[in-house]
Amino acid sequence: MLERLREIIRELPPGVEFLIVVSWAFGLPIFSSILIVSGSDYSGKLVVYNNEALLSILIFEILQSAFLLWFLHVRGWTLEKFGLRVSWQSTGMGVVLLLITWCVTFGAQLLAQLALPIDMHAAASRYPKADPALSMQLVFLASTVNGIFEEVFVAGYIITVLTQARGLWTAINVSTVVRLLYHLYQGPLGVITIVPLGLLYGYMFARTRQLWPLIVAHVCIDIVSLSMVI
Repeated sequence: MLERLREIIRELPPGVEFLIVVSWAFGLPIFSSILIVSGSDYSGKLVVYNNEALLSILIFEILQSAFLLWFLHVRGWTLEKFGLRVSWQSTGMGVVLLLITWCVTFGAQLLAQLALPIDMHAAASRYPKADPALSMQLVFLASTVNGIFEEVFVAGYIITVLTQARGLWTAINVSTVVRLLYHLYQGPLGVITIVPLGLLYGYMFARTRQLWPLIVAHVCIDIVSLSMVI
């Protein structure tokens, strides 16, 4: 029976594969994010990362990854196809990307403050907060799993598939839109920073075909962001 299931999976059209992977990986996060920003009491909501929330994210992404990686393995995907190769050079590129990320983040926020009618203090107040009682071990573990999970699927998978089918910029733009949708809960500040970072990360991956620098930068950003209040 399992072998028959594998045969069915292998015979799926590429479009069905894409729909399954993207909806399975990001469907629930996108839905939850949209619910948060569309709620009538959104002005009173505030996303807070505590130990329970991080543990839920950790379990969710491990289970999601287990299914998706098995599914894509049956479809013929390998780590090399995702662009996942670990080396000292790619780690160094990740550190450089991390520094560029901070520059882009601050630059985007500064430009938004100067050019758009946005109250940055109010926008910052809607940005998710971290519980001071967070476990540092859980922060490292959840940040590592989250960084790998997001970049493998939002960059490694989406950009690889769509570059072959629709071209480089379509792939980068779709990847950025998906990245933005599941970060909408971060409010205006998240939108201001996620769009340029999505374009930057997407372009870097599309050009270098190296996923590890994106993972290194993403994991470091998550760790620093969550540990700043601990």
